[in-house]
Amino acid sequence: MAKSKRILIVPLDWGLGHAARCIPIIREQLGKGHEVVLASNGRSKALLQQYFPQLHFLPDPPDYAVRYNSSGSFWWKMILQIPHLLKTIRREHEWLKQLQERYRFDEVISDNRYGLYLPNVRSVIITHQTAPIVPGVVSGFVHRKIKSWLERFEECWIPDYKDEATSLGGKLSHTNVPSNARYIGPLSRFRGMDVAKDETYTQVVIVSGPEPSRSIFLEKMKAQFHASSQPSLIVCGSPESSYDKSEGSIRFVSHLDDRQLASYLKGAKEVHSRSGYSSLMDYHVLGITTAILTATPGQTEQVYLVKR
Repeated sequence: MAKSKRILIVPLDWGLGHAARCIPIIREQLGKGHEVVLASNGRSKALLQQYFPQLHFLPDPPDYAVRYNSSGSFWWKMILQIPHLLKTIRREHEWLKQLQERYRFDEVISDNRYGLYLPNVRSVIITHQTAPIVPGVVSGFVHRKIKSWLERFEECWIPDYKDEATSLGGKLSHTNVPSNARYIGPLSRFRGMDVAKDETYTQVVIVSGPEPSRSIFLEKMKAQFHASSQPSLIVCGSPESSYDKSEGSIRFVSHLDDRQLASYLKGAKEVHSRSGYSSLMDYHVLGITTAILTATPGQTEQVYLVKR
């Protein structure tokens, strides 16, 4: 029998997608008998605490606290925050080294946190963007930097198919690929779930992403659904809250358990959401082939995925 390991898993807190796609990995490691320790910030932490209340959570890692606007180029704003991002990567590396002295992790799995590696411990990073779409004048520098960060880890897990023609991420996950890359297939908390369609709601919307775009999208969907008068469900992506209320023909819920959500998604005539990669993986796993996707303004990744 394989020796049980102590594994630290830490997703990035930029929307709920990074935490959500770590759920099947956490379940898999627990199923193998390993001890899993978790850490994250904000809504991502709240989501994981909801799914795994029995697990130990470390003190919050350094927060990237990236500032978003509701319009304009996401990557130009990111580039202006590069000094802050570099500082945070250094801080989270020191955070991990200090915790390692106490916890002695056998393995570290990071979702898009570039500083969470240890030189003498198996360290893995999960990313679907080996080549983010950035302004051409800085793309070479950004891609070289990201590749060098990814290659600090023993392995880079890419949640996509190896064949670009059938992949979900296209050039995002098949360009600038690091030497330690391993394609592990789409990750979804709905993986292996067999549920029947529930046609209670004609329209279902999944609200996600960073503020203020998240709230703007919610208000837009709310106005659209009120005008349609069709039975509609809005899942507000707020695991830190707990509410279930109705306004006219619309039901608003802070969150739903996986089986319920999956059945409503499969039974809806219209599914609306942002075009985040984790949402696409969920739809792919559930066999949902038609959805109305809206890119978060300025986020080049989501614009590309909508077109693809």
